[in-house]
Amino acid sequence: MYKRSEMTNPVRTCPVCDSSGKELLFRQQFGTLSQGGLLGGYDLAVCVDCGAGYADDIPAQDVFDRYYTEMSKYEYADSAGRQSETDLQRFREVADLVAPHLRTGDRLLDIGCATGGLLAEFRRRGFSRLMGIDPSPSCARITDQLHGIPARSLRLCALDQLGEQFDTIFLIGVLEHLRDVDSSLNKVKTCLRPGGFIYLEVPDATRYDQHFSAPFQFFSMEHVNYLSPASLRTLLERHGFSCVFTERMTRHLSPKSIEPTIGGLFRWDATSSSMAAKVRDDETGPALERYIQQSRDLERRILERISALADAGRPLAVWGTGTHTLRLMATSRLLNARIVTFIDSNSHYHGKTLAGIPIVAPSNFSDANADVLISSQTAEEEIFQLITRKLGWPNMVHRLYGG
Repeated sequence: MYKRSEMTNPVRTCPVCDSSGKELLFRQQFGTLSQGGLLGGYDLAVCVDCGAGYADDIPAQDVFDRYYTEMSKYEYADSAGRQSETDLQRFREVADLVAPHLRTGDRLLDIGCATGGLLAEFRRRGFSRLMGIDPSPSCARITDQLHGIPARSLRLCALDQLGEQFDTIFLIGVLEHLRDVDSSLNKVKTCLRPGGFIYLEVPDATRYDQHFSAPFQFFSMEHVNYLSPASLRTLLERHGFSCVFTERMTRHLSPKSIEPTIGGLFRWDATSSSMAAKVRDDETGPALERYIQQSRDLERRILERISALADAGRPLAVWGTGTHTLRLMATSRLLNARIVTFIDSNSHYHGKTLAGIPIVAPSNFSDANADVLISSQTAEEEIFQLITRKLGWPNMVHRLYGG
């Protein structure tokens, strides 16, 4: 446990049980973009009453809503909106789990649909009454254009404006991003028919240490709720849902990136009193402490490599401006290195700056005299091969994990 930071954002209660009692485990920190950034850090807390984990000292929900509307990284512009084979396999696995509980005539809504890959998989299995919702206008447009599936650009807080009801609603990779969990689930219920299902997937915070990548990478800039099967079930039962099943899984986010997840199908009883018994989550707190220590152990080697780059004084281009880089800018000597530019393939970052240094697309980088630092663990090999083989850059390339 550490001493509480001087907080500037609204104090947050537990998203699972609404208790205000918390133990603070860690302070996460990030550098900030010139425009469109989300937050500069947060306090990682564990609820003393129910045991769930969550981020405190974070902005209000409307800040998150605006960020996901303007800075989406799920448009897949480099592949014209088409998702990878890894994504498609994940959608098939979701459909295998959920489809047996549904009827092909049911109405399905995917909240956070990205470019519609999951909905397209259900259409291949005979479902035709489909709709997608995503805060990104580009994602909604691509879902319609690519798959012919209707989609709307709508923030979750405005879901009651939809004016329609569905038999099953998907919230995959959504709940962990929400500051205001209770109000968001209440909005979801406005478009779910009584007796209908919601299917959720969230990262499994009890297994972060079993699927380790970069130090503190699971404490991302966007993830603010850290749940276990017990805390997920407590939350949903408090909102009047009964559990059909929960399952622990591992999901491939890319060929090199694995995320431990919890999937759960829940049925809504609209007449429930929402006064379910609180089940203590005894796994999350100890698991988060193990992960923090594991991250600190690996971080020492990463910090040494960055210090060496700072001491060398060579001009440096840093490839990547996501959570990994933003954390290093706040916690290492990367800011002291002679950085001349940042490189990122996400067009939403282009034209912005980080620490006053411009962010450019790979196609706009031409400084053959600068070394390149790959600031990613999960995509390090992919980026290295892109630089050295496809792009054929002559630059010296530095890797923090391999090589």
